[in-house]
Amino acid sequence: MSHLISFGRQILVAVALAALFLSCSGFGPQGSLVTSTKVGIYATENAGSKYGTSCAFSILGLIALGDGSIETAAANGGVSTIKSIDLESFSILFFYARLCTVVRGD
Repeated sequence: MSHLISFGRQILVAVALAALFLSCSGFGPQGSLVTSTKVGIYATENAGSKYGTSCAFSILGLIALGDGSIETAAANGGVSTIKSIDLESFSILFFYARLCTVVRGD
């Protein structure tokens, strides 16, 4: 019985360490519990009157889907001349993460 308890603790420690290391990866500031950031990548003097977004997301770090490309964001907003690009990230532990590209222009 003590072997089962010891093994259970080892599993718990391994899962906790994996969660810690997974939450440390990425760009920009990362929160251990929750991350919600916006990072400017490119900008000109005038941001323009149109904007479009595109996003990619992951669940449990096991499934990652989506198209977060600049081209898709521009097409989604009808932007033909890009004047600024921002990246917005949101995550909750290692359960859910989303990265969106936001383009502005005319």
